[in-house]
Amino acid sequence: MKSIRLALALLGVSVLLGAAAAAGAELYVGAKSIDITPEESVVLAGQFHPRPSKGVTYPVTANVIAIEAREGDQPVDAAILVSIDTVVIRCEAAVKFRDTVKAALPDFDVDKVLFSATHTHAAPVISKTSYPRVEGTMSPEDYVQFLCDRLGPGVKDAWDSRQKCEFSYGLGHAVVAYNRRAVYKDGHAVMYGNTNTPDFLAIEGVEDHDVGTIFFWRPGEEKPMAMIVNVSCPAQDIEGDYYISSDYWGALRIDLREEYGDDLVTVGLCGAAGDMSPHIRYREAADTRMRDLRGLTGPEEIARRVLQGIDEAYEVVQNDRYSDVPFAHRFSILELPKRLVTEEEARSCQAEYEKFKDDPNDGRAEWNLRILRRYEEQKKNPHPVFRTPMSVIRLGDCALCFAQFEVYTDFGIMVKARSKAVQTFTVQLTGGSREPMPSQEETPELYLDWSAASGGTYLPSRRAVAGGGYGAIIQSNTVGPEGGEMLVEETLKVIDELWK
Repeated sequence: MKSIRLALALLGVSVLLGAAAAAGAELYVGAKSIDITPEESVVLAGQFHPRPSKGVTYPVTANVIAIEAREGDQPVDAAILVSIDTVVIRCEAAVKFRDTVKAALPDFDVDKVLFSATHTHAAPVISKTSYPRVEGTMSPEDYVQFLCDRLGPGVKDAWDSRQKCEFSYGLGHAVVAYNRRAVYKDGHAVMYGNTNTPDFLAIEGVEDHDVGTIFFWRPGEEKPMAMIVNVSCPAQDIEGDYYISSDYWGALRIDLREEYGDDLVTVGLCGAAGDMSPHIRYREAADTRMRDLRGLTGPEEIARRVLQGIDEAYEVVQNDRYSDVPFAHRFSILELPKRLVTEEEARSCQAEYEKFKDDPNDGRAEWNLRILRRYEEQKKNPHPVFRTPMSVIRLGDCALCFAQFEVYTDFGIMVKARSKAVQTFTVQLTGGSREPMPSQEETPELYLDWSAASGGTYLPSRRAVAGGGYGAIIQSNTVGPEGGEMLVEETLKVIDELWK
């Protein structure tokens, strides 16, 4: 079965690849920043309990870059990148987003539109299955409609405003992300585990401090009109308070507009960072002291570092611009093997469910119940697969690789290490699965399972699963390390084809 699944996945990729990237094409680019901050109180996503918002720290936005490649007057390929300040984009929301763009741009291939989450833990809930309703707050359905009412015209404005552009790309560095998993001498791992203890052994995995940048200029203009910024760290410096916030992206946008112009559009893309966090795991006192002496908040400190990474790249590459380059966007659906639920894991989930089931405000009951349902379904189908979208874009000598999961950084490093591109950008939390949609009315239990799995469940490395802990236990995963390694191989195959 494993070989059959892999063969089907390879067939799907090869059919969708078609011809290799054009030898050179002119770029037409448009951009738009869309304010999606609600005027009412909402429930904030990102914790197991509902948090009704009390105000706004940084507005939440959707930022759009629309790219079309042309040879003469003929379109060659296109992509619309939409970075949304939200925690994850589950399939039910992604379907609405795609339908919204399809209505606004009926002739555009909606598979070329990529919706990615910055993973802020202080944005409105966009899934009606995530939390119980809280009186006095805007419902998730109403917020998604509010978002779509702004998203459709905003994406259309970005597409309609495209002009011939030049671009440049660069690599800077900033220490933003820290591996958040502590490993102990007995081999087990804990997310945010205590490192100040005699049995602490190591931080589990690698960190990626790249700040990948792509700048877009209209001909003759000195300042870029838009930029892509790729940082392998979720926007969760602020996790537990009750104020709407785009976290460090909000602070960074303020700094960037002060430096590069008020009309700058910044598309923030979160790199492979499933086991990363901006929270320091050791030497926290020294780091906090330096931040306090600067008089900065946590998001402002992160923005300061990322801005330095952008500036160091910009200084070098601002005059190294390109306007006639290979461009191609390849979209495919992969079938990855689901992580199987063991009998021991099912027993553990049953015990956890019994512990939390009487508290309607604690999401851990449903979190464990999903796995029990999955275990029963697995008895009927012992080789379940998960259909997931994957996109790769070639922009000159850059490869941009998109996946839906919270991808552990090990996988991002695998792709970057073996990519044929001069510079490779990894992007997680893109899309929402293409798993067949159960009926909410006819099979509500299966619908709840599908809704949760179709967002940004963690994609853990082998060593993470061996250590256990949140992010690497069965409740956190739809697909396991085997599927993650298949995703890496399929991504690299597409890159290889685009660089032939």
